[in-house]
Amino acid sequence: MTTHVAFVRAVMIGREGLHREVLLDLFGTAGAREVHSYISTGNVSFELDDARLPDLVDDVERAVTDVVGRPTEVFVRSLEELQATIERDPFATSPFTDAQESLVIMFRDAVPAALRLPIESTRGDWTVFDAGPREVFAVCRDVDGRRQTPGGVVERLAGERMTSRAWSTIERIVAKLT
Repeated sequence: MTTHVAFVRAVMIGREGLHREVLLDLFGTAGAREVHSYISTGNVSFELDDARLPDLVDDVERAVTDVVGRPTEVFVRSLEELQATIERDPFATSPFTDAQESLVIMFRDAVPAALRLPIESTRGDWTVFDAGPREVFAVCRDVDGRRQTPGGVVERLAGERMTSRAWSTIERIVAKLT
C-alpha cells in the first residue's frame, strides 16, 4: 500500500453538495483505505496499491462530477513524491524577496513541453520560475493592492488542465502524514 494525496480541482468542501463526508465516501467507495481530508478544499490522503490508482482516479472523477454537476479532475501525488519536492525546496530560489504567496501548479503527467520558464505577468505580480517532473512553482505578490495568480495563463499555455495549491498546504499535509 502506498500513501497518496489527491488534489481535487476547483472545489470547496460544503459547496455544490460536496461535503467532507461525501468526498471521503467517494474515495472509500472507489477502493481507497485510510481516507482523510485536509483544510477546506479538496485535499484527500489515502492508501492504495499503485496498480489500482488509475481506476480510483477515474471512479472518483466521475463521482465528484456527478455531485457537483461539472467535470472535475483529480490530481494525485504519492507521499514520497511530495516529500521529495519539499526536500528539494524550490522556493529557496524564489525570484521575489517579497513573495506573499507560493504556489505549486500540478499537472496530471509531465510538465507540458509548451511551457517555457520563466513565465512572468506583465504587472509583475507573479512569476512561474521553476519546474519539477509534474509541477511548476510560482510566487505571487501584491501590486497596487491586488494579487493575481498565474493559473489561467499557465493552463492556456500548457493546453491542459491543472490545479494549484499553496506551498504551505503541501507542507502541512505532508507534516500530518509523516
